[in-house]
Amino acid sequence: MASIPKSFSLHDTASSPRNPRTMARARRGRQNAAASPPSLALQLQVASLVIVFVFAFSSAITPTRADHVEGHKSHEMFGYENDATGPAKWGSLHKEWAVCGDGKKQSPIDITTVEPQKVKEPLMQAYKAGATTIQNRGHDYMLKWKDGNSKLTVQGKEYTLKQVHWHEPSEHTINGTRFDAEMHMVHEDPSMARAVVSVLLSTKAGQPNAVLTEMAPHFKNLAGKEKAEEEVKEPVDPSTWVDKTSGYYRYDGSLTTPPCTEGVIWTIMSKIGDASKEQIDLLKTVATTVEPNARPAQKLNDRIVRYFEV
Repeated sequence: MASIPKSFSLHDTASSPRNPRTMARARRGRQNAAASPPSLALQLQVASLVIVFVFAFSSAITPTRADHVEGHKSHEMFGYENDATGPAKWGSLHKEWAVCGDGKKQSPIDITTVEPQKVKEPLMQAYKAGATTIQNRGHDYMLKWKDGNSKLTVQGKEYTLKQVHWHEPSEHTINGTRFDAEMHMVHEDPSMARAVVSVLLSTKAGQPNAVLTEMAPHFKNLAGKEKAEEEVKEPVDPSTWVDKTSGYYRYDGSLTTPPCTEGVIWTIMSKIGDASKEQIDLLKTVATTVEPNARPAQKLNDRIVRYFEV
């Protein structure tokens, strides 16, 4: 094991950790109904109809496992503050989220010690322009690919780029240093196994980020409009979004939001990307109340973080 390679400079950072606040609250509602039947026969008929209706209605609105598979879709059920819906409680909020609390391979992590790899291994990416939509998910903006023409190969397995979203501030940290934002490029293979490429962003240099510049008009259109979505008219090309000259860290982790599913292969680029303060502020417009959306670092346990040069 070795410390972070000297070629990686911690001075390329700007932000310090902040205390997350609540993203959203669980929705509550109540319905009451009463009826006075004129006869026993009519009463039984009405009762039967009511039971059928209530069963059908509750089935339509009850979240299923599929609703939680990407975590972010059910964000109104969890938050980021140190309260009843905060990260420390995610594992007890829903039975399918238990791994958020007792999992041993959770993400994000603080990268402090790495194992340098002797063999250089460039990131095997084959990204192409494709049709996309962009959505306000209430706590972040998500860019979703309609086609499957952008590929990533990790450990001999091919994954397809499905969506990209941003966290502000960053979720992963380096030696305890938190960055201004973090871009997650989420890939899946046919078995639904996931591989995520992460780019940490800093405002220190004050240079704009090309991706955020391209997405800015859509962020402005969707600002504060939870669940709103719009088409991106021009094909989006992610081929230049990851610095091909950058080394990277790799480890086994999980989704960073409920259901916190494990088995995710994380690739964290070691070169820090640029972003302007204005662009980071634009990421905050996703909700009417400005709130960070970063899960605290989780325990590394017995996992190894490997460092690859290119």
